[in-house]
Amino acid sequence: MRISVYDLFDDVVPESRLWELTAEEWIDLDASMRSGYRRQVPRRVMLMARPAHVLLMACSSRGEFRERAIPQLARHPVLWPLLVVRALDWAGPVRDYARHILLNVATRPEAARRMIPTAVRLRGRRGGADLLDLLHPVIPLDRHADFDGATMRFVVEELIRRGDVEAVRTLHERMTAPGALLRAAAYLIERSDPEPFLGSPFAPIRARALVLAPHRGGEFLGDRSKIVRLTAQGLVRRAGGDPAPWYRARLGSAVSILGLGESGGPADAELVVPFLRDPRARVRAAAVTALRVWGRHDDVAALVRDPSPRVVRQVVQSLRAAGAAPDFGLLDRAGPPHVRRAGHRLLAAADPWTRLKADLLLLDDPDLGAGAAADLRVWCERVLVRLYRPCPEPLREELAGLLAKAPEEIRARAGWVLR
Repeated sequence: MRISVYDLFDDVVPESRLWELTAEEWIDLDASMRSGYRRQVPRRVMLMARPAHVLLMACSSRGEFRERAIPQLARHPVLWPLLVVRALDWAGPVRDYARHILLNVATRPEAARRMIPTAVRLRGRRGGADLLDLLHPVIPLDRHADFDGATMRFVVEELIRRGDVEAVRTLHERMTAPGALLRAAAYLIERSDPEPFLGSPFAPIRARALVLAPHRGGEFLGDRSKIVRLTAQGLVRRAGGDPAPWYRARLGSAVSILGLGESGGPADAELVVPFLRDPRARVRAAAVTALRVWGRHDDVAALVRDPSPRVVRQVVQSLRAAGAAPDFGLLDRAGPPHVRRAGHRLLAAADPWTRLKADLLLLDDPDLGAGAAADLRVWCERVLVRLYRPCPEPLREELAGLLAKAPEEIRARAGWVLR
């Protein structure tokens, strides 16, 4: 939420708006006020009767004003993030005074929620790491599970550094930030019973838990995550089994087809080919993926015009792996955008001249024109300078005609190569 400096001076910013500012916005507000605003401070502001007045003084370009405002910052919890900013002030007296006040304020109940997010985002500044070290002993990090994601990840890392397993466990049960949850689970899984983590929403955690509970391997052959399936397959083999029959017996779902592609052999391709016609896009995409493992690219070529973008993405990977011949028909305006986009990816991967033609053909495409123009600029800046093969003669005249409709900068840079 943006706050105008003019609004601060004119007393139109209520305290409630200051409570809504994020840590990044406090830092940006301080920087913008110090660097871009030099208005004379009114007398009423110097009395610091309101939080907005304290804010103006605390962000002044004059060190004596900033120093004078520091005790007032401590009086208003809404301004505590700014007290953290001043604790990294470039002026020594201001910085030292702010740190002295900050350590007293940090023992208050709401201090962590107001201060730590700002301190975390300033840890890259000179003295930022030292400031965090000062705050750690006085702020009970393990009580707060409602920080934003970046701050929560920092808190977890700090508790891990302290070796406080119970605090990490307590936060893991309460917090919702994905990055912090993943880090906490990765730490806890090595120090407790792994089986509860088999139900984790994070695939790397399920996979690690499975390694630590190998007797459960067979139960996870049908996991939705590839890394978990491969882990389960490896555990089944280590126990003397073969995972492929499990997938053959359950063939019909996307996961079973993918699993058979991961564990079966080329002879299983005939079992999978019929699923290229399945009405479910997820199943068709899985069939294309499995057949690619066995080099069955011709079977999937027709699905490059599939109505599902999910399927087409997998077909593109198969056709690129097979080195399929360029097909400019895929750029036909009558086709859906995802098919034209797939056609462009295939053509761009063929050779520089084919890529140039594909870009030029798509310049006036309502859906892909902007991307084609951007790729043309990349072609001129990076590809053109490395060309060592001349344009094939049959293509030269066609490219010259297409270039005539291109922007001037493209026409000038690519035209001389053709000539």
